[in-house]
Amino acid sequence: MKTTKLTVITMTILASLLIGAIAFNVLAPAKELKLKVKWRPVLYILGNPVPDPWNAEIFFAPVRNLNEIDTSTLLLDGMYLPSGTPTILATSPPRMSVPFDGNDVIRAVLSKMGHMAPGYTYHISLTISGYLKPEYGGNPFSGDGAINLYIPDVSPP
Repeated sequence: MKTTKLTVITMTILASLLIGAIAFNVLAPAKELKLKVKWRPVLYILGNPVPDPWNAEIFFAPVRNLNEIDTSTLLLDGMYLPSGTPTILATSPPRMSVPFDGNDVIRAVLSKMGHMAPGYTYHISLTISGYLKPEYGGNPFSGDGAINLYIPDVSPP
């Protein structure tokens, strides 16, 4: 094979590999960031008044600036919006307190329950998700936090 033909074939293969590598990096989905979630209050006794608002304290692991969060994208279990404006708390690490309607939180908890037996406490995990602001990459994030649901004993007649 002549040198010019071999050079053309080699350059074509290299160009194809380079274009493929660039396309793969550009089209690859953004990496999902990990979020930690702490519910306040963490324990709810079924039948008691529902906390309103019911706050989820969120923070990134590893730590990241909470001002990068696009708060309009926050969702509880993919369907419930916050009931108020999230605020950043001066804790270590800094946390964002996100208020949710208490009835929405109870609906999300009960939708994950199967059979409920009196006298037991159930550890129910709820997911908070959202996106960073576009100027910070728009990456998705999500994390789980648990609420302990206590089912009281039925009173005898």
